[in-house]
Amino acid sequence: MAYQRTPYVESKRAEARERLVQAAVALVERGGWREVQMSVLAGEAGLSTGAVYLHFSSKTDLLAEVYRTQAGTELHVFKLIADQPVAAADRLRAGIHAFAQRALKKPRLAYALALEPTEMEVEEVRLQFHTAFIAQVKRILDDGVAAGEFALNDTQVAATCVFGGMVESLMNPPGIAARGSAQLSPQRSPQAAWVDGVVEFCLRGVGRPGPRPRAAASRTRVTKARRR
Repeated sequence: MAYQRTPYVESKRAEARERLVQAAVALVERGGWREVQMSVLAGEAGLSTGAVYLHFSSKTDLLAEVYRTQAGTELHVFKLIADQPVAAADRLRAGIHAFAQRALKKPRLAYALALEPTEMEVEEVRLQFHTAFIAQVKRILDDGVAAGEFALNDTQVAATCVFGGMVESLMNPPGIAARGSAQLSPQRSPQAAWVDGVVEFCLRGVGRPGPRPRAAASRTRVTKARRR
Protein backbone atom coordinates (compact mmCIF):
# COMPACT_ATOMS: atom_id res chain seq x y z
CA MET A 1 0.00 0.00 0.00
CA ALA A 2 1.37 3.39 -0.97
CA TYR A 3 2.16 5.73 1.88
CA GLN A 4 -0.43 8.46 2.36
CA ARG A 5 0.42 11.58 4.28
CA THR A 6 -1.81 12.38 7.21
CA PRO A 7 -3.64 15.73 7.37
CA TYR A 8 -1.16 16.81 10.06
CA VAL A 9 1.84 16.04 7.83
CA GLU A 10 0.21 17.83 4.91
CA SER A 11 -0.47 20.90 7.03
CA LYS A 12 3.14 20.99 8.22
CA ARG A 13 4.39 20.70 4.64
CA ALA A 14 2.08 23.50 3.55
CA GLU A 15 3.27 25.64 6.45
CA ALA A 16 6.93 25.07 5.56
CA ARG A 17 6.27 25.86 1.89
CA GLU A 18 4.51 29.09 2.84
CA ARG A 19 7.43 30.07 5.08
CA LEU A 20 9.80 29.56 2.18
CA VAL A 21 7.68 31.64 -0.17
CA GLN A 22 7.34 34.49 2.32
CA ALA A 23 11.06 34.39 3.11
CA ALA A 24 11.77 34.58 -0.63
CA VAL A 25 9.41 37.54 -0.98
CA ALA A 26 11.31 39.32 1.79
CA LEU A 27 14.60 38.67 0.00
CA VAL A 28 13.23 39.98 -3.30
CA GLU A 29 11.94 43.05 -1.51
CA ARG A 30 15.42 43.54 -0.07
CA GLY A 31 17.48 43.21 -3.23
CA GLY A 32 15.59 41.79 -6.19
CA TRP A 33 15.57 38.33 -7.71
CA ARG A 34 19.33 37.89 -7.38
CA GLU A 35 19.00 38.14 -3.61
CA VAL A 36 17.22 34.77 -3.49
CA GLN A 37 19.93 32.18 -2.88
CA MET A 38 18.80 28.79 -1.67
CA SER A 39 21.15 28.60 1.29
CA VAL A 40 20.24 32.12 2.41
CA LEU A 41 16.56 31.38 1.90
CA ALA A 42 16.78 28.25 4.01
CA GLY A 43 18.35 30.22 6.85
CA GLU A 44 15.69 32.93 6.61
CA ALA A 45 12.93 30.31 6.77
CA GLY A 46 14.60 28.31 9.54
CA LEU A 47 15.00 25.20 7.39
CA SER A 48 17.86 23.23 5.92
CA THR A 49 18.91 23.79 2.31
CA GLY A 50 17.91 20.22 1.53
CA ALA A 51 14.43 20.91 2.90
CA VAL A 52 13.97 23.68 0.34
CA TYR A 53 14.29 21.13 -2.46
CA LEU A 54 11.60 18.97 -0.89
CA HIS A 55 9.15 21.75 -1.74
CA PHE A 56 10.65 23.24 -4.91
CA SER A 57 12.50 21.29 -7.56
CA SER A 58 14.70 24.24 -8.48
CA LYS A 59 15.33 27.91 -7.78
CA THR A 60 13.36 28.77 -10.90
CA ASP A 61 10.40 26.78 -9.62
CA LEU A 62 10.58 28.74 -6.37
CA LEU A 63 10.82 32.13 -8.08
CA ALA A 64 7.85 31.33 -10.30
CA GLU A 65 5.80 30.50 -7.22
CA VAL A 66 6.91 33.73 -5.55
CA TYR A 67 5.77 35.65 -8.61
CA ARG A 68 2.42 33.86 -8.76
CA THR A 69 1.82 34.54 -5.07
CA GLN A 70 2.62 38.25 -5.13
CA ALA A 71 1.17 39.08 -8.54
CA GLY A 72 -1.91 37.04 -7.69
CA THR A 73 -2.51 39.25 -4.67
CA GLU A 74 -2.17 42.43 -6.74
CA LEU A 75 -4.46 41.07 -9.44
CA HIS A 76 -7.04 40.07 -6.82
CA VAL A 77 -7.09 43.62 -5.41
CA PHE A 78 -7.50 45.12 -8.88
CA LYS A 79 -10.25 42.64 -9.80
CA LEU A 80 -12.22 43.46 -6.65
CA ILE A 81 -12.15 47.12 -7.70
CA ALA A 82 -13.13 46.25 -11.28
CA ASP A 83 -16.13 44.31 -9.91
CA GLN A 84 -17.57 47.28 -8.02
CA PRO A 85 -21.03 48.47 -9.18
CA VAL A 86 -19.93 52.07 -9.74
CA ALA A 87 -19.04 54.23 -12.73
CA ALA A 88 -16.23 52.92 -14.91
CA ALA A 89 -14.20 56.12 -14.45
CA ASP A 90 -14.38 55.71 -10.67
CA ARG A 91 -13.25 52.09 -10.93
CA LEU A 92 -10.37 52.97 -13.21
CA ARG A 93 -9.29 55.79 -10.91
CA ALA A 94 -9.50 53.55 -7.83
CA GLY A 95 -7.68 50.71 -9.56
CA ILE A 96 -4.77 52.90 -10.61
CA HIS A 97 -4.57 54.47 -7.16
CA ALA A 98 -4.52 51.08 -5.43
CA PHE A 99 -1.91 49.69 -7.81
CA ALA A 100 0.23 52.80 -7.43
CA GLN A 101 0.03 53.03 -3.66
CA ARG A 102 0.99 49.39 -3.22
CA ALA A 103 3.86 49.71 -5.71
CA LEU A 104 5.25 52.86 -4.10
CA LYS A 105 4.99 51.33 -0.64
CA LYS A 106 7.39 48.53 -1.65
CA PRO A 107 9.22 49.89 -4.70
CA ARG A 108 11.98 47.27 -4.85
CA LEU A 109 9.49 44.42 -4.82
CA ALA A 110 7.28 46.21 -7.36
CA TYR A 111 10.20 46.67 -9.74
CA ALA A 112 11.14 43.00 -9.47
CA LEU A 113 7.58 41.94 -10.23
CA ALA A 114 7.01 44.36 -13.08
CA LEU A 115 10.26 44.86 -14.96
CA GLU A 116 13.40 43.30 -13.50
CA PRO A 117 14.95 40.66 -15.80
CA THR A 118 14.86 37.13 -14.42
CA GLU A 119 14.65 33.50 -15.55
CA MET A 120 12.69 32.79 -18.72
CA GLU A 121 10.14 30.65 -16.87
CA VAL A 122 9.40 33.53 -14.51
CA GLU A 123 9.19 35.93 -17.45
CA GLU A 124 6.50 33.68 -18.93
CA VAL A 125 4.52 33.84 -15.68
CA ARG A 126 4.95 37.62 -15.70
CA LEU A 127 3.50 37.86 -19.20
CA GLN A 128 0.52 35.77 -18.14
CA PHE A 129 -0.22 38.13 -15.28
CA HIS A 130 0.28 41.22 -17.45
CA THR A 131 -2.29 39.77 -19.83
CA ALA A 132 -4.67 39.14 -16.92
CA PHE A 133 -4.22 42.72 -15.63
CA ILE A 134 -4.87 44.15 -19.09
CA ALA A 135 -8.04 42.04 -19.33
CA GLN A 136 -9.34 43.63 -16.12
CA VAL A 137 -8.55 47.13 -17.39
CA LYS A 138 -10.28 46.30 -20.67
CA ARG A 139 -13.36 45.14 -18.80
CA ILE A 140 -13.59 48.53 -17.10
CA LEU A 141 -13.04 50.36 -20.39
CA ASP A 142 -15.68 48.25 -22.16
CA ASP A 143 -18.17 49.20 -19.45
CA GLY A 144 -17.17 52.83 -19.79
CA VAL A 145 -17.66 52.83 -23.55
CA ALA A 146 -21.06 51.15 -23.20
CA ALA A 147 -22.11 53.77 -20.65
CA GLY A 148 -20.84 56.65 -22.77
CA GLU A 149 -18.12 57.58 -20.28
CA PHE A 150 -15.18 56.81 -22.56
CA ALA A 151 -14.66 57.48 -26.25
CA LEU A 152 -12.50 54.65 -27.56
CA ASN A 153 -12.27 52.84 -30.87
CA ASP A 154 -10.26 49.90 -29.51
CA THR A 155 -10.44 49.09 -25.81
CA GLN A 156 -7.77 46.38 -26.11
CA VAL A 157 -5.22 48.91 -27.32
CA ALA A 158 -6.33 51.42 -24.69
CA ALA A 159 -6.16 48.85 -21.88
CA THR A 160 -2.64 47.85 -22.91
CA CYS A 161 -1.56 51.50 -22.92
CA VAL A 162 -3.17 52.22 -19.55
CA PHE A 163 -1.50 49.21 -17.92
CA GLY A 164 1.83 50.04 -19.52
CA GLY A 165 1.56 53.60 -18.28
CA MET A 166 0.75 52.41 -14.77
CA VAL A 167 3.74 50.09 -14.66
CA GLU A 168 6.39 52.24 -16.35
CA SER A 169 5.51 55.48 -14.55
CA LEU A 170 5.52 53.95 -11.07
CA MET A 171 8.71 51.92 -11.04
CA ASN A 172 11.06 54.85 -10.50
CA PRO A 173 9.14 58.11 -10.76
CA PRO A 174 11.67 60.72 -11.95
CA GLY A 175 11.55 64.20 -10.56
CA ILE A 176 9.72 63.50 -7.31
CA ALA A 177 12.72 64.23 -5.11
CA ALA A 178 13.97 67.01 -7.35
CA ARG A 179 10.68 68.90 -7.39
CA GLY A 180 10.45 68.83 -3.63
CA SER A 181 7.37 70.14 -1.88
CA ALA A 182 7.60 73.81 -2.85
CA GLN A 183 4.78 73.40 -5.39
CA LEU A 184 2.63 71.26 -3.09
CA SER A 185 0.45 72.04 -0.14
CA PRO A 186 1.65 70.77 3.26
CA GLN A 187 -1.01 68.06 3.08
CA ARG A 188 0.24 66.71 -0.27
CA SER A 189 3.24 64.43 -0.63
CA PRO A 190 5.28 64.31 -3.86
CA GLN A 191 4.29 60.67 -4.31
CA ALA A 192 0.59 61.48 -4.00
CA ALA A 193 0.93 64.25 -6.56
CA TRP A 194 2.75 61.88 -8.90
CA VAL A 195 0.01 59.23 -8.61
CA ASP A 196 -2.65 61.87 -9.27
CA GLY A 197 -0.77 62.83 -12.42
CA VAL A 198 -0.73 59.22 -13.64
CA VAL A 199 -4.45 58.89 -12.95
CA GLU A 200 -5.23 62.13 -14.76
CA PHE A 201 -3.16 61.09 -17.78
CA CYS A 202 -4.90 57.71 -18.04
CA LEU A 203 -8.38 59.17 -17.65
CA ARG A 204 -7.72 61.82 -20.27
CA GLY A 205 -6.40 59.13 -22.57
CA VAL A 206 -9.63 57.15 -22.46
CA GLY A 207 -12.09 60.02 -22.14
CA ARG A 208 -11.75 61.71 -25.49
CA PRO A 209 -12.19 60.49 -29.08
CA GLY A 210 -8.89 59.65 -30.71
CA PRO A 211 -7.86 61.26 -34.03
CA ARG A 212 -8.98 59.57 -37.21
CA PRO A 213 -6.41 57.36 -38.92
CA ARG A 214 -4.26 59.35 -41.34
CA ALA A 215 -5.38 57.26 -44.28
CA ALA A 216 -9.02 58.04 -43.58
CA ALA A 217 -8.25 61.72 -43.08
CA SER A 218 -6.32 61.81 -46.35
CA ARG A 219 -9.21 60.19 -48.21
CA THR A 220 -11.57 62.80 -46.79
CA ARG A 221 -9.35 65.65 -47.98
CA VAL A 222 -9.04 64.08 -51.43
CA THR A 223 -12.80 63.66 -51.68
CA LYS A 224 -13.39 67.28 -50.72
CA ALA A 225 -10.78 68.47 -53.21
CA ARG A 226 -12.45 66.50 -56.01
CA ARG A 227 -15.82 67.99 -55.17
CA ARG A 228 -14.36 71.45 -55.58
